[in-house]
Amino acid sequence: MLDVHPPHTAIHGWRDFFVHIATITIGLLIAIGLEQAVEYVHHLDQLEVARRELSAELGDNRHIAALNEAQLRKVRLELDNDMRLLRASQASHVPPTGLNYGWNFYRTPDGAWQTAKQSGALGLMPHAELRDYVYVYAVFAAFMDALTSTNAQMEIAGAIAGRAPDGHLSPRDVEELITATSESQGRLAFVGKLLSFEEIGLKKIH
Repeated sequence: MLDVHPPHTAIHGWRDFFVHIATITIGLLIAIGLEQAVEYVHHLDQLEVARRELSAELGDNRHIAALNEAQLRKVRLELDNDMRLLRASQASHVPPTGLNYGWNFYRTPDGAWQTAKQSGALGLMPHAELRDYVYVYAVFAAFMDALTSTNAQMEIAGAIAGRAPDGHLSPRDVEELITATSESQGRLAFVGKLLSFEEIGLKKIH
């Protein structure tokens, strides 16, 4: 809040009036300039804090991306094996055994990114730097959406596989399970592409 105080002495003539107005104007400009300078320094400090927090968060996400890459390879092999077992069962009319629809992927955190957006600190970030952050966090969000869809599909396949407690699935169950497994493979392939995009984005940010 800027306060403007009345003159302590009487104003005599236009010259004194304009001098008084000029004094008030200069004082207001100095006060506004100081206020903006303090605010600018505060935003710079917020930006540095945001950079440190984002750097730490992306460090965690690099580790999580490596874990998810290993899990992706594991689940892909299991789904491929499930499909071979199901095709063999369809040909031999022998119920399949050893089916596995388990998964253990990890969430990519984005708390620091959300905080930085809400604080307004990103407004001072250079465009090229901001573009890289926007890209990688957009990919994180797409990855989580695709992963949720894939995990849900695998749960459906697992539920079909568990219809027969003794493992003796009917031919119709096997057909449904082949379809559910194929859909799981397709969705997992999309997750894999997004994971590769994650790695590209993470390499751009040091």
